[in-house]
Amino acid sequence: MTSISRRQFNRSLLAVPAAAVVGTGLGALASAAASAAPADWNAHVLAGQANGDLMHQTRAGDGTWKPSWVEVDTSPPRTLYRVSCVGMSKDLHLVAALNNGAPSHGVRNGSDGSWTAFSPIPSQSGPTTGAPHVAVASLGRELHVFGASEGGRTLYHTVRNEDASWQPRWVTLRTFGRISHVATARVGTTIHTAVVTDGKLLHAIRASDGTWSNWGNIESAAGDIANDVLDVALAGIGAQLHVVVVSGSSEVYHAIRRGDGSWQRFRKVAAFSNYSPVDISAANVGGEMQVGIIDFTANASQIIRHNIRRSDGSWTAVRTVRATGLTDAPGVLALTGTL
Repeated sequence: MTSISRRQFNRSLLAVPAAAVVGTGLGALASAAASAAPADWNAHVLAGQANGDLMHQTRAGDGTWKPSWVEVDTSPPRTLYRVSCVGMSKDLHLVAALNNGAPSHGVRNGSDGSWTAFSPIPSQSGPTTGAPHVAVASLGRELHVFGASEGGRTLYHTVRNEDASWQPRWVTLRTFGRISHVATARVGTTIHTAVVTDGKLLHAIRASDGTWSNWGNIESAAGDIANDVLDVALAGIGAQLHVVVVSGSSEVYHAIRRGDGSWQRFRKVAAFSNYSPVDISAANVGGEMQVGIIDFTANASQIIRHNIRRSDGSWTAVRTVRATGLTDAPGVLALTGTL
């Protein structure tokens, strides 16, 4: 199966009945002692299953994982298509494409682990149908949400204000070719956003005063990637933007935009050389970048893997996240950190 058809299979998993999907074949989690993060930080992983259920798992700062994935209650029952999340202090904010409609927002309360009800984002005139792409970042107590309709050309942006009210309308940022993936991350007081469009990787920055830079091609600054870009994940660490990309040949590349605007060029991440990612997510967790992938294996199983890029630039070994609690194949993935 080619990398393109693997990706198509991955996305189609979320639209077929659970009974039509082969079992996950997920393995046990390897020892985590060698890949601990700062002890006061937690990594949260959210996975959308082929049956539409949303599942949650937590990795503590000492490297241990919860015994089991837990289903997130999206009452009333809904089908999940895409998901993005971000930590805001101890709370976990999630934006998801539910029931093939407008993006919805929910919160996991860090104090007791309870979830609020998921409700459609009330901002008007944004991505409303077709399982929209979503991406979310936090800036102080503001929540910045980006969206694009499935197969659409327009990128939208809205904000949840500090008082929990929403911007009245989505703002149109730009029209591209066909948008196939969106990612965003905070770097200092700026918001960086990347769009995959027609195999190219474009990027812009929202300054602290709300103005936007021009959109530029990251490969022009950070070097060409073999084959088209399929997926992108962003993580802001200090003054740096980390860009992690999955190529059309299922290889993972990593580049860094430094605080002065210069780029460390794309390099293949050797740790992922034996895997075939069909979805990727990354986040700053306590000053280190944690990365999650959904790996499409030779026997057509979808396995969640995890690793860390240390602050010294080294990468840990890729480890398999145990499947306990999952009831179907994972099709989409999101990762973030909270205190």
